[in-house]
Amino acid sequence: MGGKLGGTFEKGDSAKKKPLRILVTGGKMSKASAVARAVGREGHTVFTAEIMPYQFCHTRFCTYVTKHYVLPRPTQQPKEWEATIHKIVMEQNIDLIIPCTAPVESTAYAHLKERLPPNVRVFAFDGLTSDELDNKFTFNQVLVKAGLPCPETAHMTCIDDAVKFFDGLESSPEDNRPSEKDLNEETAEGKESKHRGKKFIVKPAVYDPKARTEILFLPIEDKERQLQYLNSRNATKEVPYVIQEVLQEPEYGCYAFYNKGHLTGFELFESAASCLVYSQLQKQYEEVMKLCQGLGKSMNLTGQLTLDLMHTSDGKLVPIECNPRIHSAVCTLEGHRNLASAFADPDFVPMNDAEIVKSKPDTFRFWIMDQIFLMAGFWKPKNCFKLSVPQMLRGGDALLSGDDPMPFLAMYLIQIPSLLLLELLSGTEWLKIDFCIGKIVKEGGD
Repeated sequence: MGGKLGGTFEKGDSAKKKPLRILVTGGKMSKASAVARAVGREGHTVFTAEIMPYQFCHTRFCTYVTKHYVLPRPTQQPKEWEATIHKIVMEQNIDLIIPCTAPVESTAYAHLKERLPPNVRVFAFDGLTSDELDNKFTFNQVLVKAGLPCPETAHMTCIDDAVKFFDGLESSPEDNRPSEKDLNEETAEGKESKHRGKKFIVKPAVYDPKARTEILFLPIEDKERQLQYLNSRNATKEVPYVIQEVLQEPEYGCYAFYNKGHLTGFELFESAASCLVYSQLQKQYEEVMKLCQGLGKSMNLTGQLTLDLMHTSDGKLVPIECNPRIHSAVCTLEGHRNLASAFADPDFVPMNDAEIVKSKPDTFRFWIMDQIFLMAGFWKPKNCFKLSVPQMLRGGDALLSGDDPMPFLAMYLIQIPSLLLLELLSGTEWLKIDFCIGKIVKEGGD
């Protein structure tokens, strides 16, 4: 048991069977340093990597990191990126890659698995599974097939799909509602779903930060404006959209990871567009954990994901989308004796719910510089959590660990200042500093 400044931690035995050589990517992210510490504390050899311009990322200063690498961007230089990963794997005899990257990069790691040597694992879903979960419509289909709760969702690959869907809402729900074929296999919580009074939102089927434009809750009385809006989405088979039932706030998030279909780790938390405060949300905790267990079992999952959840009119929490990648909420799980095993041990399966990696109910994590900047008025507390001083005294900085203080200092004194200097030199516009993901946020960022 470690009990020092920055929280306590329990060591497991994941390295006793076989110490691994692990590459943690996405080094600019707070979650990367949390993962590096978790596996490094137990005796695994850890290497980190990140793309430019994050060569001075905080994770490279971690006590448990042996060496840091700079990678090409997989979205811009896919061949060079893959060649660099292969070179690191061969040079350092890597056994396991744990991606902690930005959303736009995560799919590259999912598809990388099939092109690595068979002895090298990637703690992520395979490419096909990742793509299925990442697409809001196909994810909705997964929930329906598994008998799990989900919002009413229809596929939109052209304007005709949307016109047929909304025309169907005005017809009798029993006699003239559109067929499943017309709605591209429209899904709902039940076959007898009633449309009257419902509103729907149109959004990209796959994550697209540049598509966060005007949002309308449809249908509206002005049919001409509605048609113009639907046309402006420019939905195609290559760039599909979904028409999804509008649910009720508050919005929650959950982070789950799996091995061989078994849920090995779980966290439920309040969500916000800019979420830099994490603690266990106890209300509906068991309900959502069972949902995640059902999802993992139905797909035999190995990897990690995040669900965004909202409430139906009767108060049930249902997933509106899935992000098949790690989440910053891993910071609340740091210190659990099974965390490293959940990441590194290919045979780890919890014997019971008590062995699932979960946070303690009183765990409270935030980023101190984010709260200081909010208090100082550098940006407005919009779509985020602003804490009082007494609230901050109840928790601790997500980056601070007594056995590994350098990442905490490096994020605030090296990584962020180096990025700010680049912005000042280039003169580009930016919105805010995100101390959690370690970057300068710009319009349409990743």
